[in-house]
Amino acid sequence: MDTGNAFVYLLCAIALDRPIMELKEIIQRQRETYLRQLTEFYSTRTTGVKEILLELNGEKKERTFKLYRLDYFEQVNGESEPTELAPYTYVSHPPVIYTLGQLEIELNPFYWHGCEFVLDKETNDIDWLKTWTKKWIDEEDKNPIDSNGFSSVIHNVTRPSNKENGFTFSVDFGTATDACFMDLIEEIEKQEIKKIRIGSFEMIP
Repeated sequence: MDTGNAFVYLLCAIALDRPIMELKEIIQRQRETYLRQLTEFYSTRTTGVKEILLELNGEKKERTFKLYRLDYFEQVNGESEPTELAPYTYVSHPPVIYTLGQLEIELNPFYWHGCEFVLDKETNDIDWLKTWTKKWIDEEDKNPIDSNGFSSVIHNVTRPSNKENGFTFSVDFGTATDACFMDLIEEIEKQEIKKIRIGSFEMIP
């Protein structure tokens, strides 16, 4: 049995009410899978800029949700050429349930750069999410570059909306740490949310 299948088998064998440590381990695996692909992506791109921060135009929404970090940007013959990684794999596993305080967390397979959060409570209060986004997108570029050349920042958060299935938004976690992911879950728990679903529901059938 290879490592990937062994990991899925282990998840299937664990009882539904899992400790938070195992959640962190899955998050770490997803991040590592994405960063391996990003490292490969950067290996042939050496003349441009990584993780440059832009402010998107043409959308009527709060500035926080217009902030966007490109994976890669360069000038070629006087023309701008933004390039984004298109990841081809992720860590697959059955849906699993965790609890943090009063929060029930349903974790589905997801892509690190396109992770959707669906909260079971409709709300118009998004100040907490704007604060979290500002913290982890590092608008002032204060984060030191790590030994792998990464800035440890998220790349984008979509403006949340109230839909039939709940309050939803997506995060491109970029090169942010697994601690960033857990920080978001903890912020959600503070909002007295009872249940969240996490996954890449539009990207993974």
